[in-house]
Amino acid sequence: MPGVSLDGVDFSPAKDDDDDDGGYGDDDDDYGYDDDIEQLAASFQTPVPTPQPTRRTSRPTRRAKSTKVPTKTPTKTPTTTPTKAPTTTPTKTPYIPLSGMASLSSVNGNLLDGDTDWNFVPALTDAATPLDGFEHASDLVWSMSSVDPWTPDATHVSEGATAIMSGINRETYGLPGPVYSNLTLTTTADFPGGMFKFKIWARNLLLPVEAFFVSVDGEVALTPARTHRHEANGSINGWVEYSVPVGPAAHEVTWSHVYNPFGMSALPPADSETGLWMDDLRHVPFTSNSRVLDLSRVEMTNGGAGSSAWGLVDGDRVALAKSAAGTRKDAADIRFELNSQHGGTLKYKIKTSTTAPHDDFAILLGGEVKEAVFGEMSGFENRKLVVPPGHQLVTMRHRKNPGNFGRAVLASLGEAGTEGKTWLKDLRFDQNRS
Repeated sequence: MPGVSLDGVDFSPAKDDDDDDGGYGDDDDDYGYDDDIEQLAASFQTPVPTPQPTRRTSRPTRRAKSTKVPTKTPTKTPTTTPTKAPTTTPTKTPYIPLSGMASLSSVNGNLLDGDTDWNFVPALTDAATPLDGFEHASDLVWSMSSVDPWTPDATHVSEGATAIMSGINRETYGLPGPVYSNLTLTTTADFPGGMFKFKIWARNLLLPVEAFFVSVDGEVALTPARTHRHEANGSINGWVEYSVPVGPAAHEVTWSHVYNPFGMSALPPADSETGLWMDDLRHVPFTSNSRVLDLSRVEMTNGGAGSSAWGLVDGDRVALAKSAAGTRKDAADIRFELNSQHGGTLKYKIKTSTTAPHDDFAILLGGEVKEAVFGEMSGFENRKLVVPPGHQLVTMRHRKNPGNFGRAVLASLGEAGTEGKTWLKDLRFDQNRS
């Protein structure tokens, strides 16, 4: 039962940004995506067909549609004995009922008040509020079909004792497709809006065999291009975290796991563990409701995580980074988060005295380089960068030797002739209204 159409959705894979520094020496643009899959995705121009009525087998009848996440019926009388095996992980944070979401903050916890130009903190605040850990009957307004429903399961768990598992499993393989397993959450009228963050575990999500996406009111917000090829072994403990922006008031948010999304007549058999699990659903408020946000109010980290720190000059109004002497490669990072419903434009003023490939200035979104600047500027210049909707980890980075060239190669290029410095000031974020 398809919840939304995938007509027009981009199935091309997202660039693998693991260890991607966007250096000039990076020339690996081959995503490993087979040409036949690209052609198949390009030809996919019609709405996803409804699964054939004859696709059902003699499996036992499933439970009827429910507005709550199904749970396992207790088989024993409650006792004072703990029901969970002791673990070394902290106790799971309590989850709140959706009926209480009016009390959720509409302003992110990393938005600060003050009169400083830079709000540097040791670590960014985790502003997430737990919503559902799929441990017990939920007060959230969940719904699903009685065919291939999502169910609680303990095979793979991020926190606590259970997660929720898609209805697509090994038994589904071989059925005529596409076969959907949809899970829908309906927010209430008093929902303040924000990001829904969640974690996904799947051994493989390889097109054309399987796809996973999330839609809001029928519009795809998390595409198969972003979830494609996220293998369990390549993530933290097998879990990959995603998020989708959801506006204020009532909306339908649907998690869709689909087998054979293109309805192909033949597919390769499953050669590893099948299935998809979700856990740890949380809410994060949008960073600000203001049309224009002065980023001096947003908390930022300066250096750390293997990077150097920026200094402050000109009465602490300007951040200054220098290429470190005596090192072949270095980076100075300022990081902050933006959570927005419709995206916007990051605006800033920059002055740089750098020469590529010796050094430069770059902006990264989620670890992927989106802009690189170098040259000899006589004064500050106004710059801007388009920021997509949703959660974005922004890194403002002064880079030394971003291409990671050897000393001999750099020496053969001669002296840079610039200072190896970058100055930044007056950061702001102009949000889109729609």
